[in-house]
Amino acid sequence: MKRIAAFLLSWSLLTGGVPLLAAQQTVSPDVQALYQHARTAQAADDNTSAVADYLKIIHLDPGLGAAYNNLGRLYYNMGRYNDAVPVLVRGLRIDPSMHPAEIILGASYYQIGSFDKATSVLEAALKALPEDRFARITLVHALVEQNKLEEAVHQLQQLTNRDSKDQEAWYLLGKLQLQLSQQAFERVHAIDPNSPLSHELSGEIMESMKNTPGAIAEYKKALEVAPSDVGAMEHLANAYWTAGEWEQARDSFARILQTDPNNCLAHWKLANSLDELNLPPVDALNQVDAALAACPSLSQARVEKAKILLRLGRPAESVPELLNAEKSVPDEPSIQILLAKAYKALGDSSHAAQADAKFKQLLQAEHAHEESHAADVIQANQ
Repeated sequence: MKRIAAFLLSWSLLTGGVPLLAAQQTVSPDVQALYQHARTAQAADDNTSAVADYLKIIHLDPGLGAAYNNLGRLYYNMGRYNDAVPVLVRGLRIDPSMHPAEIILGASYYQIGSFDKATSVLEAALKALPEDRFARITLVHALVEQNKLEEAVHQLQQLTNRDSKDQEAWYLLGKLQLQLSQQAFERVHAIDPNSPLSHELSGEIMESMKNTPGAIAEYKKALEVAPSDVGAMEHLANAYWTAGEWEQARDSFARILQTDPNNCLAHWKLANSLDELNLPPVDALNQVDAALAACPSLSQARVEKAKILLRLGRPAESVPELLNAEKSVPDEPSIQILLAKAYKALGDSSHAAQADAKFKQLLQAEHAHEESHAADVIQANQ
């Protein structure tokens, strides 16, 4: 609450709003003199005197809406939110068109913890002033306090649509979407903690925490409950594959293909598992060809095919596969390693040297990016 309070305070001091004295209203010389004195007092940080002047103005001219706006805004800037509310409410009754005052009223309600009132007032203000960022971001905070997260996400999306570089809005949006995801996950477990989906979800969470053995255990539990669940099969196979447990990965991907014979990712990863196990390359080649038949644009499968062709002593056939893959992922260093190897096998030292040089260049760029990221992390934590 303190952080948002500081932000709101700085905004209110800088933002304009209703004219201090409305041009269309005739005021007495006494009111005009008090207004000038109040401005001078505010400029000198003598807010107590300025408050007294505005109170006198209201006493002399109780129908002067702008005076209520000025006093309410001043109370807000002083952190006297409870005093600001009734003054701004009264002013808006006199002149409902003072929408900037409406925004300050909504922000005041937020500061005193009346989040429902803050929401209704700010929503009304935004109908008149839809571009006002302060009103919308304050509305977001009020909605969050009421656990109306989906509504808050909607408001933040309007901010990011209007300004794609609004970093605060993106931060809050990510934070709320994560919170909504957590709530949805909790609901999944609450409905049936022993369902395949519950176990798969637990496995995904464990994988995100780098707990591969725990994830594998959860995926196995999912398959115990539902042996034909393709989603659980894929999770388990990928967990084995990521962990380099090639025999288990091989068997798991083969099982998936019994259910889904056109699954190109399963064909590719099965080929890779067979290759890692140093099994006959022809079997792996058959799998990678099946992957490319189903998904011709799968660049990883082309790289895998090139590796297998090199193992079979067929470098001339591997080069087109690698060049095709390079078009899709030009910054992948491993492709250049294989190209250099293939060109060397073909006796093409010139192209081999070019591929080797590009590999080193990509590797340097990769290391430079990692070092830059590490430096940013260190600086951010100092």
